[in-house]
Amino acid sequence: MKSLRARLLLLLSAAVTIAALVQAVAVFHNAMREADAVFDYHLQQLALSLASGDMGLPGFGPNVSPGNDVDYVVQVWAPDGKRIYVSRPRSDLPSQAVLGYTNVQVGGEQWRVYSMQAGGRTIQVGQSTATRRALALGFALRSIWPMAVIAPLLLLAVAWVGRRSLQPLSDLSRELENRAATSFDPLDPHPVVSEMQPVVRAMNGLFARTRAAFDTQRMFVADAAHELRSPLTALKVQVQMLARAHDDGQRSVALARLESGIDRASHLVEQLLQLARNESGAEEALAPVSLLDTARLALSDTAELAQTRGVDAGLEDAEDCTVLAPPGGLRILVRNLVDNALRYTPTGGRVDVRVRCEMRPGTDGAPQRMAILEVDDSGPGIPPEDRERVFDRFYRRENAPAGGSGLGLAIVRSVAERSSATITLDTAPLGGLRVQVRFAAQQGQH
Repeated sequence: MKSLRARLLLLLSAAVTIAALVQAVAVFHNAMREADAVFDYHLQQLALSLASGDMGLPGFGPNVSPGNDVDYVVQVWAPDGKRIYVSRPRSDLPSQAVLGYTNVQVGGEQWRVYSMQAGGRTIQVGQSTATRRALALGFALRSIWPMAVIAPLLLLAVAWVGRRSLQPLSDLSRELENRAATSFDPLDPHPVVSEMQPVVRAMNGLFARTRAAFDTQRMFVADAAHELRSPLTALKVQVQMLARAHDDGQRSVALARLESGIDRASHLVEQLLQLARNESGAEEALAPVSLLDTARLALSDTAELAQTRGVDAGLEDAEDCTVLAPPGGLRILVRNLVDNALRYTPTGGRVDVRVRCEMRPGTDGAPQRMAILEVDDSGPGIPPEDRERVFDRFYRRENAPAGGSGLGLAIVRSVAERSSATITLDTAPLGGLRVQVRFAAQQGQH
């Protein structure tokens, strides 16, 4: 059952019904016991009244002799054991009297008998058990009949209370249904009941995250459309130039430019897709990864670019450390850092990659093993005032080389945030830029 209202009403109705049945059974049994006690009391009082009345025979007088309408039978026995009086001759009780209360069987019928002695005589007063049970049952039924009326009223009250209690939830649902798809304004938690305020606060947090994701996606689409317009326009121009070429020399130049434009557009699309995957929440799972092996793979991926640009790129320090990061994302992080360093380093320059582990104070002051990745280049570097902006998407400095997309460092920061790593930019000993990424090394890994 998925309906909260139906489940609540069913459970409350079942509880009310069970409680009513239990109470009815308890009242019924109590009424039966009380009726038996009352009837026993009547037997005793009748015997006492006979004993204190006129003991002349045969009838004690008309005022004390029990009537037949109550099914009482009275017998009186002389001291010698001879019965000297019976109120209903056809209903003989046992001749051997036992003082006090007893249950006796007479002619297939059970009787409740009270016996006492007075003035040397024995007085017995008896009543049919069937009669007692019938009278007690009527009394008990009259005691429980109000439950038959109250139980339906309680069920109606439960239904009304359940509906009234869930009304704030219905109001909240109606408000959400009437909202526009692009409305992320927070809900006011004060009008709702206190039990629903945590839900409203959680929904407001969800609205805030959705708004941030929506704004990010909208900016991403706008930026992507703007950035793709330029390379696509350039490709169109280069195709036209290729078509207008009159000789093999012009055709070769146009073809080389077209190939370069295609490479740039492919690189931009690849970076856009990677950034979109990182920001969509569909990232790969974190896993222990060797930072040294990842650095070697990144250098292998960019070896052709280093050779083409005439830059000496290599691994200086090679201390193996294991970090918790997305394996593919970490490879992209290191590759983008090396790629950026190669593109900004002039011909004949140098790019050094270092991987080392060291102990540093953690956030709680305790020593913590850190894995550090450093990429140094001998390029122009980045002024301190621009070092924060280079992580923005599509941001490119004025002296940026051709072929870049402005997304490399944005992707680096996205992967670093997923890996709980920190990035700092500084001046490298080579004169260019130093990018340092610090990871928390996995304990026991080397």
